[in-house]
Amino acid sequence: MSCFVLHPYRPCGPNRATRVVYPCHAIVVSMTISSGQQKFFIGHTDKVSALAFDGSTTLLASAQTGNPGVVRLWDYPEGSCLAMFKTHHHSVSSLSFSYRGHILCGVGKDRHNKTLVVVWDTAHVNRRGEVVAVLAKAHTDVDVRTMKVAHFDDTRMVSCGRDNIRLWRMRGGALRSCPVDLEGYRSLDFTDVAFEQGHPDDPEPQDRTLYVSSLSGHILEIDYGQVLIKNVRRLLPSQPVHGPRREKWTFNTGPGIAINSISFTSSFCATGSEDGFLRLWHLDFSSVFLEAEHEGPVSLVAASDDGLQVLAATSTGNLGYLNVSSRGYNTLMRSHTSRVLAFSCDGVRRHLATASADGSVRIWHMDSLQQLYDFVSEDSPCMVAFHPSLQLFSCGFSSGLVRVFDVRSAEMLAEHKQHRGEVVSLLFSPSGEFMYSAGSAGFLVLYDADDDHSVLRVQGNAVAHGTERAPGALTVSRDSRCLAFIGPSEYIVTLADARTLDELLRVDISILDVASSRLDTALSVCFSSGPSEGHLLVATSANKVLWISSKTGRLLREVSEVHKQRCVSLAVSKDSRYLLTAGDDAIKVWDYEMLLNISAQKVIGHTQCIQQVGFTPDQMGVVSVGDAIFFWDFLAKPAHHLTLKSQRKPEEDGLVLSNGMPRRAAPLPSVSPPRWDISAIDAVDQEVLGSLSLCEDSEGSSSVPAQVPGPTPSPDPSHGPQSASSSFLKVTELVDASSLRTTQSPYLLEKESEAKEQIRPDCYKHFTPRYKTALLDRTAVAPPPEEEQRLSLKAVIGYNGNGRDNMVWSPDTGVFAYSCGCVLVVENLHTGAQRHLVGHTEEISTLAASNDSLTVASAAAGSRGGRSLICVWDVQSGACRNTVSYHRGAVQSMAFSRDDLLFLSVGDFSDPVVALWSSRTFQLLSTVRAEGPLHHAAFSPTRASQLACVGSQGALFCLVDSKLHEVDLKFQRVATPAGLGGAKLTSLCYGTDALLFTGSGGGHVCVWDCQRQRCFMTWRADNGEIGVLLCRRHRLLTGSNTRRLRLWGVEAVEALRLDKQASSTTHSGARVLLEQEILLDGAVVSAAFDEALHMGIVGTTAGTLWYINWLERSSIRLISGHKTQVNDAAFSADESHFATCGEDGSLRVWSSPSRELVVQFQVLNQGCSCVCWTPAPAHPPGAGVCVAAGYSDGTLRIFRLASGEMERKLQPHRAPVTAIQYSAHGHVILSAGKNGLVVVSNPENGNTVCVLNDHKGALVTSLQCVAKQYKQFGLEGNELWLAASSDRRVSVWAADWPKIKCDLLDWLTFPAPAYNGEGEGPPPSLAAFCPTDPGLVVYTGYAVEKEISFYSLARKQVVRKIALPHWATCFSLSPKDPLIAVGLKERVLKLIQSSSGQFQDFLPHSDSLQACRFSPSGGFLFSLAYNEIYLWEVKAHDPQL
Repeated sequence: MSCFVLHPYRPCGPNRATRVVYPCHAIVVSMTISSGQQKFFIGHTDKVSALAFDGSTTLLASAQTGNPGVVRLWDYPEGSCLAMFKTHHHSVSSLSFSYRGHILCGVGKDRHNKTLVVVWDTAHVNRRGEVVAVLAKAHTDVDVRTMKVAHFDDTRMVSCGRDNIRLWRMRGGALRSCPVDLEGYRSLDFTDVAFEQGHPDDPEPQDRTLYVSSLSGHILEIDYGQVLIKNVRRLLPSQPVHGPRREKWTFNTGPGIAINSISFTSSFCATGSEDGFLRLWHLDFSSVFLEAEHEGPVSLVAASDDGLQVLAATSTGNLGYLNVSSRGYNTLMRSHTSRVLAFSCDGVRRHLATASADGSVRIWHMDSLQQLYDFVSEDSPCMVAFHPSLQLFSCGFSSGLVRVFDVRSAEMLAEHKQHRGEVVSLLFSPSGEFMYSAGSAGFLVLYDADDDHSVLRVQGNAVAHGTERAPGALTVSRDSRCLAFIGPSEYIVTLADARTLDELLRVDISILDVASSRLDTALSVCFSSGPSEGHLLVATSANKVLWISSKTGRLLREVSEVHKQRCVSLAVSKDSRYLLTAGDDAIKVWDYEMLLNISAQKVIGHTQCIQQVGFTPDQMGVVSVGDAIFFWDFLAKPAHHLTLKSQRKPEEDGLVLSNGMPRRAAPLPSVSPPRWDISAIDAVDQEVLGSLSLCEDSEGSSSVPAQVPGPTPSPDPSHGPQSASSSFLKVTELVDASSLRTTQSPYLLEKESEAKEQIRPDCYKHFTPRYKTALLDRTAVAPPPEEEQRLSLKAVIGYNGNGRDNMVWSPDTGVFAYSCGCVLVVENLHTGAQRHLVGHTEEISTLAASNDSLTVASAAAGSRGGRSLICVWDVQSGACRNTVSYHRGAVQSMAFSRDDLLFLSVGDFSDPVVALWSSRTFQLLSTVRAEGPLHHAAFSPTRASQLACVGSQGALFCLVDSKLHEVDLKFQRVATPAGLGGAKLTSLCYGTDALLFTGSGGGHVCVWDCQRQRCFMTWRADNGEIGVLLCRRHRLLTGSNTRRLRLWGVEAVEALRLDKQASSTTHSGARVLLEQEILLDGAVVSAAFDEALHMGIVGTTAGTLWYINWLERSSIRLISGHKTQVNDAAFSADESHFATCGEDGSLRVWSSPSRELVVQFQVLNQGCSCVCWTPAPAHPPGAGVCVAAGYSDGTLRIFRLASGEMERKLQPHRAPVTAIQYSAHGHVILSAGKNGLVVVSNPENGNTVCVLNDHKGALVTSLQCVAKQYKQFGLEGNELWLAASSDRRVSVWAADWPKIKCDLLDWLTFPAPAYNGEGEGPPPSLAAFCPTDPGLVVYTGYAVEKEISFYSLARKQVVRKIALPHWATCFSLSPKDPLIAVGLKERVLKLIQSSSGQFQDFLPHSDSLQACRFSPSGGFLFSLAYNEIYLWEVKAHDPQL
């Protein structure tokens, strides 16, 4: 469900003349004045008590009351939360931004209940990840009602309160104040402050005039520079013209106008007062030239910047604005001022009636959301009910009265007082013949609702005593024959004849659960309707919902743990397909039959107890009341269902394709299903129970696959590694001889028949997997259970721009998912938190999301030419619900039907097969092979049985023909229109029910009549191939390989379709309108937008996901990654940032906590090969850190992070730089080139200190520096460093760089046989110092054996070896634990314990690993494979590992 409007609100000020922003309890609402459209800012957990905008209206601050006093900063145009912090303990009452938004001032209470004023630094909040620091804070004993920051000076503030006005100034980290000498006005209660307008260029603050209002009507003019009162005025109301006695009011006598709020413009002053008036005064306060009277005290006024509109909010919940030029007043919002107790809907006129504790009953229009009527009574209304057909409603009161009102005449038709206590339930029968009421004293009353509303019968002690069961104590069946109520005690539910109240049946729910030690009580009752009309649902105090037969009283089913606390309200849809429950301040939507894979969908928004929840009469919405009135869109699947039977396919490759996958084991239930005794239940109940079976065992059930029990499915041996009970590598101790030897069983490989060679289409829309030579290691060991894994994937950085339609986003549910390599990333757009769904071993080609966004399907090609793998994920739990494998090549396109019952997959050019699946069981229903490549497919948004495809053969219109035992796909191919010049159709999307838009390789958009299957309109929409199309209402979005994203107005297209004379080849571009256009950084490959095409997310081939807002004409990078290969990554010394560099010449610096891109340094036409940071002691405090990088042109570039600029460029090499490293103390930079030269440079002046040519002629692969004194051989120095080259040589040096000393300590050469020339060359030679003992050098590279060697500098020999299954392409040693991370060409990341050889394999990458790096603390690990950047968290050491 999605919430679209709500009442009431707590008044607060506006921002612009086009929108007003106000809080509704814990939700901040932004409403467009002209249309009433609302936008929500959700995140607070208690009532919002203060709001503030900066001068540019880009930053919005909100604070909540209660404990703790949380303050949130929002990006107002985007609607996202930028920061959250809490400094006050509770009761934040005032917020104020500086004009530039650099500081935020807030007033609240500390834990000792003293007033606390805090100033925060918000200058860098837009960077997302910057901590909002406290600049200053101060305690004060004076009362502070309002505090504002001066718009001309960020360091100056003004506050006012009871008996005081103070001027504040922040200087040197301290916040100080001085009082204004109030002279004879010390006892006034000051309410608001405002600065004089019209002098923005005055340089000195003493030229400003400050105005302060009070409850006594005094307005003080303060000299800001002298801190003195300049002038005092008192505003008096108009004296009555006629009266028994008139006295002249003077300055000090008479009742002044109690002013609550004041606002100044350049031409007038607006005041809001306790007498309910909004007044506009001349600037000299000589007279009022315009005023508006309200129903209650005006608590806030605010004038727009142009002075043409003045907003007014009242304490009675009204919000409106005064148009100064037209002198008209418009009411924007009315609301209850207290808790809403009950509601009722009029389905005929679409009215909503609400009863509130504020003593009013209000009638609202459900479409315009405007208040139509307001009934006020001295008695407190507590129940309300609309007549099902007549325009009248009844209301129950706390005094026991029941009144019936006519809405049109606003007259009371009848009044009854049969109840002695509060009315707890009130309703009409669906037929409209009778009315029922229940009271807290136990009375049940039956009324005649047709004639004079007379009382027909009164029963005493019929319903349970008390008010805790309101309003669900009564319910009437859909046929108006049966009445159910809770009583005569809370343990009994009684069913009675609805016409006479004669008792039919009693059900004692306290004995239904014999295992419970406490007696269960009923809280709410509700009848179902439709096919399950014989069910009575009961919510109980044990947090259960019971299904009871209304004929026999037997328990049919029960659901436990419905909510964390009590379920207070129930509602069932008319077709009995959905159940609503309310509790825990949340609403849950349940599948009534309980047959879906998920139990319920939970929606939140309320902050206090929900009183009642129910469906709207048209079943398209849901209404819930409590602290506010919430209207929700109900986005459930349509009522019609397709009955899909499995179509048995012939055996293929020796396997029966029941669900596209070989069945490995029979499905076993995780919990034994309950078995109900239905022997005594009548035929109706048995028929209903037959459709609600919890467990059915039949021969046909074998076609349903077992649920995959983990997040990493492996459907066949070609898709995953083997499992092993223990994982060890051979460790050989050469000093203290002892060894561990383990053997691993071989893995059997399946051979797939080779498909016939097909020609790849020249179309960027068609997915082309990136060429890779690395094959997955078949001997890799499957990772252990999650709790035993030493590595946990923390973040995936980047987006795979090589995929097609590989991003999904639902604006209603907030689901946001995209692919990076073979990992599906589900990210929270508000917090940036990621969940990683790992199940593929190859690059994910495309994604598809169900219409309810609860299910996401991902597809990837099979390993070694095997069949593709489609994983179906449960978004909420992250579990893989199912896997299917059918297509021989990659999967080009996927889609869910509108009712989510069918799932479609389309193979790529090598296997252009359209496969139709059941989305419940993922059983293959039907397949059709196309004559040529298909590029895109989609279901009709209105008819689940219709779909369309486009490809090289033109457009294919398809109908799903569902027969008794099989499902057929019937295709009708239509050729490409002749006017496209031979271009192929590449993309499509549905418009209305009868319109289909297709894009072509030549940039044309064709519009098709789906009913006639003909193209009746084309126009040239772009100069390149159109790969993305989206249509919403009368707007069309096109994205192409020219990097253009365009928005078109296509409102006239529907009228053209109806014109029978329209030619199918006429270029009708004049009938469409290009509204907007944005140029992005790459070809558009994916897009997802809201229903109005106002905002959305777009993916490009550059690896970027953009947030697009057409209304604001803005584009913001959401996800950014490298398009080409990433060569290196490194953490800063304090781990607050990390840097990555790639072949595209970019060096990117990221914030570690948020993983947001901080700055990017780009060098054109050069590759960036290596990167390093200044060590911790290398820079004084405040100087900032630097990052250095080596490039393919032989240059070194040093960038300073604080300034975001290049500080120095050095040219020490003529060959590409292959390694770079700061010395341990940061005195010099060591760099190595492809030619083997090692150059030592001074980073301060760029001079070359020395050049070492010992490795000349061999590519240097590793450089490392450590701080260690080494005097065993008479060498002086406080640092050790080493260099390793591709000729298997390692040099170790002792250095003292301040003295410019560098001596060779050791020279290592590792023998190896001649390389046979296989592949791209021998594996790299890698070396590093052991972090726990720098006297040990760890080496791996091409040698006689695949191994890691530990060389002792003291003993001059290898002391330990660890065997490897393959050659290592990269490795890194943990500075904290005896762990070695090893990356293999076979896509495996190995984590090895160096002491025992025990290891764990991780296989999340889709290509060979080229780098892995531990963080300085050892808590994190980078792994890089082509452009995939994965950040791992290293878990604490487990002794059992």
